[in-house]
Amino acid sequence: MLIDLIQLEFIMVLLVAAGIYLRRRSVITDEGRDCLSDLLTMLILPCNIFLSFEGNTDTSALKSSLLTVIISVLVMLCTAILGKVIYRHREERKAKVFRYGLVNSNALFIGLPIIQSLLGDAGVLQLSMYMIFVRMFCWSYGLSLYTGVKSDWKGSFKRLLTHPCMIAAALGVAAMVTGIRLPAFLDRTLQYVSSCLMALSMLLIGVVLSEIKLKEVFRGDVWRFTALRLGVMPGIVFGLCKLCGVPYIVTATCTLVSGMPAASLTAVLAARYHGDSELGALLVAVSTILSAVTIPLWFMILQ
Repeated sequence: MLIDLIQLEFIMVLLVAAGIYLRRRSVITDEGRDCLSDLLTMLILPCNIFLSFEGNTDTSALKSSLLTVIISVLVMLCTAILGKVIYRHREERKAKVFRYGLVNSNALFIGLPIIQSLLGDAGVLQLSMYMIFVRMFCWSYGLSLYTGVKSDWKGSFKRLLTHPCMIAAALGVAAMVTGIRLPAFLDRTLQYVSSCLMALSMLLIGVVLSEIKLKEVFRGDVWRFTALRLGVMPGIVFGLCKLCGVPYIVTATCTLVSGMPAASLTAVLAARYHGDSELGALLVAVSTILSAVTIPLWFMILQ
């Protein structure tokens, strides 16, 4: 498990380094950065979101793993409230980045292979169930943090509902519940597009990080966020699960997933919707690197 995690960390670091190099060589310009963020949010992410629902779970699995779903709902709601309280005095441009980073973890690229390695197929099933509400929550509340649903709430709400990622999430839920599958050629087309997500999102993070001074990595607010994301949140989940006598496989899955680093979308969406993209990139980079230490520690505690 540790070797797989280290390998994954190296892959992500190399992709980020490639983004830094391409930006400093002016291969990726300011216009290219905007184009890259648009491509991710308008095409690649919707394909990935739809496929993440399709074939992952069904209604019978939902009934058998209801406890995991309930825990995921409670975690998401509590995390949203926690973000509102902790960052209520921060500048809005920065606060929404912190809040989104708390809500959305990197359960796809880092969480899935780790859960598979540590907990096997039973853990993957629980992860799939956990992510049902998480996906819907991140593409409703999470997206609204960046797009806003305040002053012109009717127009903002309409834009949120018609966003490609929201449409993809709705279609994905429908496909999951009904069991309808796309034609093979169309499904493979979506898979080819979706497979670009990790590489391009890490490149974009590298582009953003290329404009940040090294001393910024040691910012106190970034490290406090990382402690909250990797230590406090999984600690609360673990403690409550043990207190309530939750079965081991559910406790382990929920604890590990809630202790994953900030999702790369934290920086991608910040770049797309004029948030503090530099802060988003820092949150992703620092929390991802430190997760190589905290995730094995949490598994030892779970054992």
